Amino acid sequence: MNAIADLVPTFLLNAAWQVTAVALVASACARLLREAPARLRHSLWVAALALSVALPLLGLAGTSSVQPTPESVRVFSTESAHEPSDETTRLPRAPVASAPAVSVVEAGSANYFPLARLRRQRRQTLTSAPALPLALAACYLLFLCSAEATAPAALGALAPMIILPASIFDAEASETLASVVGHEAAHVARRDFALNLAYEFFLLPISFHPLARLIKRQIDRTRELACDELVAARVVAPDTYARSLVRVAGALVSPSDHAFTLGVFDADILEERIMRLTRNTRRTNARAARLLALAALSTLCLSCLAISTFSFDLRTASAPAAAQEPAVKRQEGETAPDKRPSEQESTEGRARVRREERANREEGARSLSSEDAQSRADAACEAGRARAVEQTPALVSMLADEASVRLIHCWEGGGWSPALDTFKQPTPGEQAAIALASFGKQSLEPLKNSLGDARPAVRRNAAWAIGELTNMREGERAEAVPQLIPLLSDSDEWVRMAAARSLGEIGDRRAADKLIAALADGAWRARRVAAWALSELKDERAVDVLCRVLVSDAQAEVRQTAATALGEIKSQRALAHLRQALNDAEPRVRERAGWAISEIEDSDG
Repeated sequence: MNAIADLVPTFLLNAAWQVTAVALVASACARLLREAPARLRHSLWVAALALSVALPLLGLAGTSSVQPTPESVRVFSTESAHEPSDETTRLPRAPVASAPAVSVVEAGSANYFPLARLRRQRRQTLTSAPALPLALAACYLLFLCSAEATAPAALGALAPMIILPASIFDAEASETLASVVGHEAAHVARRDFALNLAYEFFLLPISFHPLARLIKRQIDRTRELACDELVAARVVAPDTYARSLVRVAGALVSPSDHAFTLGVFDADILEERIMRLTRNTRRTNARAARLLALAALSTLCLSCLAISTFSFDLRTASAPAAAQEPAVKRQEGETAPDKRPSEQESTEGRARVRREERANREEGARSLSSEDAQSRADAACEAGRARAVEQTPALVSMLADEASVRLIHCWEGGGWSPALDTFKQPTPGEQAAIALASFGKQSLEPLKNSLGDARPAVRRNAAWAIGELTNMREGERAEAVPQLIPLLSDSDEWVRMAAARSLGEIGDRRAADKLIAALADGAWRARRVAAWALSELKDERAVDVLCRVLVSDAQAEVRQTAATALGEIKSQRALAHLRQALNDAEPRVRERAGWAISEIEDSDG
């Protein structure tokens, strides 16, 4: 029951907006095909129905069974996509989908500094009172949970038959009988009965949605029009067929409205059918119609791909233990009333949980000072996961810990993950920096204070952690900018790199002048990260220097990143240098220069 209470509301919440989005896109695409054969429009609406069911179900695939904590409510990323290179490195929030990854790797070592990461699905977790998901699930499950033919109809999937009312034979012309039988035979030839059963099955999970009904109605409508086109092309002339439909409609009692038969008057669009049969309009030729259908289906699928990247996850919020206990005010010296056995057991259970949590925190604190480096790194990871803010002083003291350990993907599958798993190399100090970043604003002040530490490892890890801080409002990290800017001239290369990266993440233009100066840094890795940071700032003051770097820097990785930065800034002044870079000896530089040129030209209209 708990699974239903979580999954069903999540499905309903996602379906409510995703089905609407699919229906709107499909309606726009259908307009492209309004003069094309009805069978092509029919295929478009069938695809819309399938996608309307698939998208909300896809939203359930990543649903976690873990209840969200207040600190983990912000769980979706707004990072840009970036194509990985043949290296295993990646950079956060890289600028464009087609850009190759840029990495900073220490010479002679397998350690990496990631500069690109694949695009993640965006998911927003919403919390609600426990009663709401249960009520939604119950209502949804309740929602889910002819002897004489009155009109011509087709019935049966494996052995189809055509059912005709006796009145159809009464003084009717042979052309009318041919029209009626031809229409039902068209249903049989198209296997519409079996397909209609499948459409009804697909509709069931989203049948609560008004626009899902609209999609199914469009499927029925275009199916009938497709059969009309088939009959008019192969059996009788369009005018004769139109007259036959009118004659039959006047003679019959009422149109069939059964979901599991296919009648000649399904979809209740007789007037539209007559108009289409009798009017003389120039139809799209077959080749152009197929191309339009391909374009419409591609647009629909690409739109749904974009829609699928964001979903909601509705979860029940557990009430705090203090709120679950009855508030009993006592005067000083008053004796507490006797508790019933169940209340006493509940109180003892909560006390036991608190003792276990306290013991785990104490054990974690001891592990942070373990003699084993890997144990210290693992303990820092657990402190971050548990949001053990009380361990902040111990984690700050670990920032200098440079012992080499194996890489820990501490935040895989969690609601928040850092942009980088490691900066220079996996160490307990780096893991402590990530744990501090997960605490958000509460870590900002101690990290700022660590930027002036005499030890390079502390300065580096503190600067890096500020760039990784999560759950921060717009502009909150900006207060660290005045202390990060001087680190761009630090004596340690990796401190300069960490400061540049953090300034790029913050995006404060006060750092632009110093980052431009950093493009002349003696260490190519520092020049590269400075160029990336300028691509995040998008400050036109950097264009001239980036152009010089693009055509003259000795390191291909730096030239490549400079081209990317120029493409992000989108200044016309860079075009001449970018065209010159199309002759660069390195293919990746030429590719980035070509991309940047297209970005600038497109932005110019």
